[in-house]
Amino acid sequence: MKWYRSIVSVILVAIAAFTVGCSSGKMTQPEVYTSAKVAEIQIYSNRIAASQGRLLELANYIADEDWTNVDNFIHGPLGELREQMGRMAYRLLLSDKTKALALADDIAADLERISAAADEFNYRTATQGFQSLQADLGAFLDLVPEA
Repeated sequence: MKWYRSIVSVILVAIAAFTVGCSSGKMTQPEVYTSAKVAEIQIYSNRIAASQGRLLELANYIADEDWTNVDNFIHGPLGELREQMGRMAYRLLLSDKTKALALADDIAADLERISAAADEFNYRTATQGFQSLQADLGAFLDLVPEA
């Protein structure tokens, strides 16, 4: 009976080794945008693009040195911009998501810079922050996949 257990043990070890040795890792498909995912991303990108379209109003307030409206505009119509960018970023592929989240942080910093400049009545800093905001927002929207 001892030799029977030994043979069964050897056979089970051989089967386990063969199974583990011949199995391969899970094959993963490369990530791609599905049409449903692109449609979902388009909803957020349209809202962000609408905010981008209103930047001319902010530029006019800065040019007129209307600091109250600059601050109100940043916290009003542009107040949800960061949330929308975050929601869109988490729907992007991993390679685009990291860039989008970094740009969202840059845009938030630009808005904070403009707001601080408005509190200090600093035209030059507000203008520099606005130019940076425009560039960063354009780069963010460039990450949107095409349908």
